[in-house]
Amino acid sequence: MARRHGQRGYTLIEIMIALTIGVFLTGGMLNLYIGSKRAYNIQSTLTELQEVGRFGIKSMIEDIRMAGFFGCGTTASVVNVLTGGAANWEINAAEPLRGFDAGVSVFPPNFAGNVVANTDALVLLRTQPSDAYVVDTHSTAANQLTLKGSHDLQQGEILAVTDCLNTAIFQQTNANAASVATTIDHAAGTTIPGNCAPGLGGPVDCAAGTSQPYQFPEESFITRVISRAYYIGTGASGRSALFRLDINNTGALNAPVEMADGIVDMQLVYGVDTNNDGAIEAYRTAGAIAAADWPSVLSVQINLLVESADDRVADDQTSYVLFDGTAASLVPVTPGDRRIRRVYSATTTIRNRAIL
Repeated sequence: MARRHGQRGYTLIEIMIALTIGVFLTGGMLNLYIGSKRAYNIQSTLTELQEVGRFGIKSMIEDIRMAGFFGCGTTASVVNVLTGGAANWEINAAEPLRGFDAGVSVFPPNFAGNVVANTDALVLLRTQPSDAYVVDTHSTAANQLTLKGSHDLQQGEILAVTDCLNTAIFQQTNANAASVATTIDHAAGTTIPGNCAPGLGGPVDCAAGTSQPYQFPEESFITRVISRAYYIGTGASGRSALFRLDINNTGALNAPVEMADGIVDMQLVYGVDTNNDGAIEAYRTAGAIAAADWPSVLSVQINLLVESADDRVADDQTSYVLFDGTAASLVPVTPGDRRIRRVYSATTTIRNRAIL
């Protein structure tokens, strides 16, 4: 007769040991997962902040570098026949770059109410050299420029015409609905803001409605004028963001465009030529630059502060330094919310002013 073997199970002690080992293994795996997840979130946030900061810097640099460029670099004479051209930043060709200092400067009324407190702003004018239209003839009697080909410029667009000796800023007054016209008119007063006088030569007296005729020769060229403001406002998410404000093809301002969410501060510092030698001698805030000295600004340092959307992303509190042109701003700031913050900075020269 075969011997019957007894069956044995796990003892309570063995089960408790197994459970304890399982708890330790599960805890270790959980800690590993949490650590990996946190590291991923931090790295993902840093990547996002870097993309936002670089995009904001790149967008502004392209415009600042071209500020005051109306076709041929530095021109001997720029005539502006636009009504209100001396009073409104968006059409003031005599001041193609101007900064506004938080808490010091009076911001332009058409966007002052949108600017986040304690942040700077910048306005500029330039042309779009990639869209150039070549002049064939110019009739000062008819106030009409005839081009060598058709154009897509529309009635109301702010334009610049230059022969590289003289430049005129004006508004197109003839319609071009079919985008096949070869003529551009610069009559007085028919649109808004309108040309205060028809002649494209100086001196211009808008109060009296007078200017001098100047005939632009063959091979002169016409370009669109771009006018922009950059500032920090409140974005669609409720967070601070970089905004851009442009003029449209009727010479009026478009609605502000949100460029980059998460840029919470912008501080601008300007390199100034104080002795007219074409080189920078001093760096100043906008509030420290007199109105007459803005043509002496040769460079702009952009400082953008970008922050994560969520609190407690970082393991510890992090510090940052956002330079605003003063010694006090060099003291590190350490908020207690454990958001990740990064400062992105770049300095660009204004091409047609500085000696490169």
